Amino acid sequence: PVVLEMSTEIKETETLSEQEVINTYQMLRQEVSQLFTKLNDLENQKAEHKLVIDAIKDLDPKRKCFRLIGGVLVERTVQDTLPAVTEHMEKLANVMEKLTEQRDTKIEKVEELQKKYNIRVKGEEGPGDGGGGGGGESQGVLA
Repeated sequence: PVVLEMSTEIKETETLSEQEVINTYQMLRQEVSQLFTKLNDLENQKAEHKLVIDAIKDLDPKRKCFRLIGGVLVERTVQDTLPAVTEHMEKLANVMEKLTEQRDTKIEKVEELQKKYNIRVKGEEGPGDGGGGGGGESQGVLA
């Protein structure tokens, strides 16, 4: 079962006006963009954690090291820090997996709206826009 946010849920029984379709489409595209940005940030954090783990894994467990926690630099030992950083990296991976699923679901919704309402974005070629310009084609929504 897929959990949908109330703001992006579209009821099939309702007939949406052109403006409602455009607003929903633009909102979904914005949410997809935000998810891409968040995933990129998390990927960078994960890479930083991996660098730290690689740097301290072979050090003496009793050696002191410093860790930035909530903007405060804290002195710990390698044996205290390594498991905490490793655990945090695993949690980041789990969050990234969930966000990736959400992003993919929203991308599917965007594509579904594009097909259902024949939505084309300015500057992008839609299906059947091969340049022929057959004037008798049905018109879609331009977002």
